[in-house]
Amino acid sequence: MSLTEHRMVGAGPVEDAGRRFDDLRGEHTIVKVEEPERAYWMVLGHDLTRECLQNPSAFSSDVITPLNQDPPFKMIPIQLDPPEHTRWRRLLARYFSPRQMALLRPRLEQRTRELVAEIKQKGECDYVSEFALQFPTVVFLEMMGLPVDELPRFLEWEKLALAPSADGTFDADRQAAGILSVVGYFQAAIARTRDGGEHGDELLSQTTAWELDGVPISDDVLVNCCLLLFLAGLDTVAMSLAFAMYHLATHDADREHVAAVAAAGGSMDEIVEEMLRFYAVPEIGRKVVHDMEIDCHRLRAGELVLFPLVAGNRDDALVAGADHVDLRRGRTTPHLAFGGGPHRCLGSHLARIEMNIALRGWHEAVPVYRLAHGATPRAYWSNVHGLMELRLSGFGEACSERREGAG
Repeated sequence: MSLTEHRMVGAGPVEDAGRRFDDLRGEHTIVKVEEPERAYWMVLGHDLTRECLQNPSAFSSDVITPLNQDPPFKMIPIQLDPPEHTRWRRLLARYFSPRQMALLRPRLEQRTRELVAEIKQKGECDYVSEFALQFPTVVFLEMMGLPVDELPRFLEWEKLALAPSADGTFDADRQAAGILSVVGYFQAAIARTRDGGEHGDELLSQTTAWELDGVPISDDVLVNCCLLLFLAGLDTVAMSLAFAMYHLATHDADREHVAAVAAAGGSMDEIVEEMLRFYAVPEIGRKVVHDMEIDCHRLRAGELVLFPLVAGNRDDALVAGADHVDLRRGRTTPHLAFGGGPHRCLGSHLARIEMNIALRGWHEAVPVYRLAHGATPRAYWSNVHGLMELRLSGFGEACSERREGAG
């Protein structure tokens, strides 16, 4: 794909979600993209991506996507720079520590068994809507201390706010309606929690007692923080799982390897990391703080920069053979799927546990499956890459025909 054909928002074959950057990266580590609606720089190389993300004094998080330079709601804390971001990070870290996330494992395993058993009985499914989206959303509701029977409402709001329309386009009014619904819900939930006067162990209840430097945090700011937890914690995990399952459904040898590891009770860590690396779903943005020169390009203060993390993750500068999936590399590659620097994803421990448990639980129960006959999954890309649907069937059938998909 040439530079003039690049579009920040779009839809197409699953392979295009990541591979649309590969040819560009072969020629550039950073390029200027001119679109009718916007102009921005795009960083494609691994080393340069890591270097930029580790330098918040030069690349501000005030803008986190060139799609919208002035969003109606400020995402707290990812749209903050140090030192304010540092204070928020310290406040939130204890809720997302490896130890705290490990406590969720029994409930995650139970939820996986419930979803997979229901799907297995049917013999086919749309993995995106019936598992990938439902699994992290239930976890989110339980962590926040919200009723699980609110799941249908949250799934509908998630669809409006994050997913494209059926034709693969993104409608700003549709997205705004979803986000405003979530905001309204959290405004009311926080008000009820304050009126109750007690602080339980659930995250939403805890937020109303938060202080920064001894100053209570306002309800409006708490709502923005809850909105971030909703948007960032659901779509990325769901779509990471969807891409992983697409890959396994189209690569029999890799699927058989994952099923064998699951059956033997082996570690899924290397499998999870390789899937996260190769199918990294986020595209994140930054604003240039001051004039600078990078790889012979002059960047001006105020210009926007896009970091499609999948581009850096498929750069051979990261690991040899980065342009394909290898579930038997023998070591874990330190990828950029969770970003880098001080804004590296706070929920990375939870995302890893969720993917580990979901892939293991599925393959223990359904080791054999394939794309449903006639299924042609389509991907979309915006702030997050995703699949519109993933029809799977053939549970338990013998897979004699080798199929090759992305990778």
